[in-house]
Amino acid sequence: MAGAAIVVGAVGVFPAARSEQRIADHDFIGADRCRTCHVEAYQAWERSAHSRAFQTLSPKDQKDPRCLSCHTMVPADLGAGLLGVQCESCHGAGRYYSVEWVMRDDELRAQLAFDAGTTTSCLRCHTDSSPNLSAFVLDEKLRLIQHWPDRPAKAKP
Repeated sequence: MAGAAIVVGAVGVFPAARSEQRIADHDFIGADRCRTCHVEAYQAWERSAHSRAFQTLSPKDQKDPRCLSCHTMVPADLGAGLLGVQCESCHGAGRYYSVEWVMRDDELRAQLAFDAGTTTSCLRCHTDSSPNLSAFVLDEKLRLIQHWPDRPAKAKP
C-alpha cells in the first residue's frame, strides 16, 4: 500500500477511504440529522421543491458555483448529503445548536447560531437576478414551506 493514507483508529490501523469528492470543513449537519427529532418538519421539507433544488439543475449547472451557492448547502462538498436547500439554509449551520439539550434552551440555542428563519434567509437566494418563471412573492412562498402546523406562516423581518 505504498502512498496510501493510513487512519489510526481505536481498534487498529486501517487504510483511509478514498473519496472522489473533496470534503470541505464546515459546520453543517444535514437534514437527515434534523429528522431524528423533527420528523414532521422533515417530511414537509422532503415534499418541497427545496429538497430537490440540486436535481433541478442541468448537469452543466451542477458544476457552476453561481448555481451551487443556492442549490446546495456546501458548494465545495457535493458528496456529504448536503444537496438541495436544507434546514440549515434557513436556520444556520447546526453543528453546535443541534444537540438536544441546546435545542431545548432558547437562549443558548440562539447564542450558538440558530436562526429562526427570517425574510433575509429567503432573500439570500430569491433575488431579482435569480432565474424564475414567475415573480417571487415572499408571503405566498412562505405558505409553501410551512413545516410547523401549529404556527402560522408569516414573514419575519
